[in-house]
Amino acid sequence: MLVPTAAQAATVAVTANFAVDASYPLVKSKFGVYNSGYVTPARWAADAQKLRDLRPARVRWEMMMGNEQPGWSPMVGGTASALTYDFTQADQVIDIINSANAEAVVNLTYTPSPLKPSGGSWNNPPTDFTKWAQVGAAFAQHWKSTNRPIGSFDVHNEPDLPGVFWTGNQAQYLDLFGKTANAIRAVDPDAYIEGPALCCVSWQSPFVQHVINNNLPLDGFSFHRYGDLSSGTVNTDYRGATDSGSTAYRMSTVENNLNEYNWTNDFTAPTDVTSYRAAPQLLRNFKAALEKPWITHVEWAQFQDPICPSTCDVIGLLDQAGHRRASYNAFSIYSRMPVDRKFFSASNGIDGMASTDSRKSSVVLWNTSGTTHTINAALNNIPFATGNMRVYRIDAGHSSYGDNPANELLTPVTTNNGISTSGLTWNGTIPDHGVVYIEIDDGTGIDSLAPVTVATDIKDLTYDPTHSKMSWGSFDHDLWVAETGMGPENYADEAVGVFASGIPNTLRVRYNVTGTFAALDANSLLGMRVDYQTASGFTKSVLWDGGLYNPSRSAPYPYGTKLTTPTTVISVPNMSDFTANIAGNAPAGWNGRATIVFQHQNTGAGTTASVRVTTS
Repeated sequence: MLVPTAAQAATVAVTANFAVDASYPLVKSKFGVYNSGYVTPARWAADAQKLRDLRPARVRWEMMMGNEQPGWSPMVGGTASALTYDFTQADQVIDIINSANAEAVVNLTYTPSPLKPSGGSWNNPPTDFTKWAQVGAAFAQHWKSTNRPIGSFDVHNEPDLPGVFWTGNQAQYLDLFGKTANAIRAVDPDAYIEGPALCCVSWQSPFVQHVINNNLPLDGFSFHRYGDLSSGTVNTDYRGATDSGSTAYRMSTVENNLNEYNWTNDFTAPTDVTSYRAAPQLLRNFKAALEKPWITHVEWAQFQDPICPSTCDVIGLLDQAGHRRASYNAFSIYSRMPVDRKFFSASNGIDGMASTDSRKSSVVLWNTSGTTHTINAALNNIPFATGNMRVYRIDAGHSSYGDNPANELLTPVTTNNGISTSGLTWNGTIPDHGVVYIEIDDGTGIDSLAPVTVATDIKDLTYDPTHSKMSWGSFDHDLWVAETGMGPENYADEAVGVFASGIPNTLRVRYNVTGTFAALDANSLLGMRVDYQTASGFTKSVLWDGGLYNPSRSAPYPYGTKLTTPTTVISVPNMSDFTANIAGNAPAGWNGRATIVFQHQNTGAGTTASVRVTTS
């Protein structure tokens, strides 16, 4: 009698080639986290080290004024005519975020008690929109005066979700946004303003047009999405919001921020979010987000599970007790992988990403095939001869508190020190929805992702006039590294950088470029531009040029002096390592503040530049 035998999946060949470049670098400036106001200050404090360990770029925090939950004291009191403030707990949250070397995204919500209509609720429009705007300005002024950097002020939350967080109409929200944006900028001219934190789609055009018509401050267009980013719906819904017709140039410096995101819409446990099966979902959606370069920031919802009056939003990277879920460990894997992305290939439902620097090579694999697979992975051209190899797993038995409380931490399952990296391979199995992370380092302990201090960041800058193009640009102010690339485009315009203060007299600048650069037209360019600020405004610009600058250039320039033609052009014979004399080229009366922007335009498909800036 024949006994049925379970089908065995074929061995899957995986290749990571660390000598071959791949598009969309694994930038760390793109991914952050979000927390609702249901997370108490005490829990913020208890999990502060876990936040630091995760190294998020931004942390969005929903204030929930007027709807304070247990553990929170009212931040705004008094009367409508005489508002009072208690900044204590808000300061605590901002300090925790800043101590994680992340940017605080303050989500200004909802209606504090003194501004609620008689018998009304926290989600009703305030009785006085000007007073509500003054509340936002009071927090901005307080944090500025106490030297607490704020990355962004996000004005309200999902006002377009009917009757949930905002019971007013569209016109009322637009009025509220305008008053608040102007009030914050009045007390802090450098403040980053974003909004409208849309849940849905229909309000985007009226919002953008309202900003343009009224010349309102806007640095980030914010929206939310739950679901698979590998589908094209988010492109269809939002990519053109700040990239159409007469709005294109005005909005070309406005970042597109998906500042509340998770791959699932199922928020009630038990779900895959609480198990190891969440880990590959996070990684595959991070990969999908990288392949959408028009999205500047993504904040994962949520960092910590909220504690609500009834069960809600059980989707945190940490559970209510602060235990690390598998998704936390998956985020941690991404945060420790080098930025420089390299060739990766696999099949049969196995996917992944590979990256390297001169000290560490990494590859992460995940399996969403529906069955266990045996893997034969070739790790080719590691850039150092010997190293230490560690293999980590996320599955039902490893690095997943929801499946195995005894194995919460991301720790290696195997370690091999002092091995030759020539012809290195890894062979093993990956269960369905399991993750394997392989990391090899040269043993020096030098971390290319360690933050550096060059100058004080005031505001990051992103110029992207055509979001439908697959070129990319990003600036990481923690690393002081700019990444730009044309991708498949021959013609594209990317400019990224920072508005900074306390800039040293000289900067050491190192360009690492790939591809064949060509002067395709008069606007072709690769260089670093500094526009200097004085008491009378921006008065001088200097371009350090790699050899492509054409004085007949006509492309617009959105920062500093905003002049297409820089005041001074300095030709650099070797962009791979040069010293920029910042102070020596400054105008009289320079106040130490300047925009430092890395321009990359029309240099041909496949050309990339990675620029590292240091003080020496």
